Amino acid sequence: MYFSGFCFHDEEELFEAFISKRGVYDICGFSYGAQKAMDLAFQRAKNHWRIHRLILLSPAIFQQKNHAYKAVQINAFQKNPQSYVDKFLRLCGVDASVDENIARYTHLGDLFELTELLGYVWDSQKLRQIADLGVEIAVYLGGEDKIIDPIYAMDFFAPFSRVCLIKTANHCLKTSS
Repeated sequence: MYFSGFCFHDEEELFEAFISKRGVYDICGFSYGAQKAMDLAFQRAKNHWRIHRLILLSPAIFQQKNHAYKAVQINAFQKNPQSYVDKFLRLCGVDASVDENIARYTHLGDLFELTELLGYVWDSQKLRQIADLGVEIAVYLGGEDKIIDPIYAMDFFAPFSRVCLIKTANHCLKTSS
């Protein structure tokens, strides 16, 4: 099962290098979708459903950011959603206006998703419970990510998971040439 990122849809194939060996019992998500993947994995693990791996691709983690930062993001989106999304996608490392291959995976997004994304709190106890139930947690981060703080994310997820930091990769885990 795969969950898409904020302003993305059906982008799963962009991450084929990281999820090609994914099985039927694996749950995966990119950015905002990683939050959804985490919630589903916890519910399934809690109910003793079989899960093999939880794969988090550039998980959106903003709990270390203050209220003012989040308010600025929400206000910018409300003021001009298209401009906000265009800038957001550029910061992700993609330019949908130039690359038609990327454009087909993007959409405008909405205020509800952005608010949910920014307000989500990753629960370390839930992650520990998932790991303790034998679920392998794999986290992939880009060292040059301009959306999340990759060092904060690496430090947060390291106690529960196998973290792979790709030093020259952006939020979409693409490396600079």
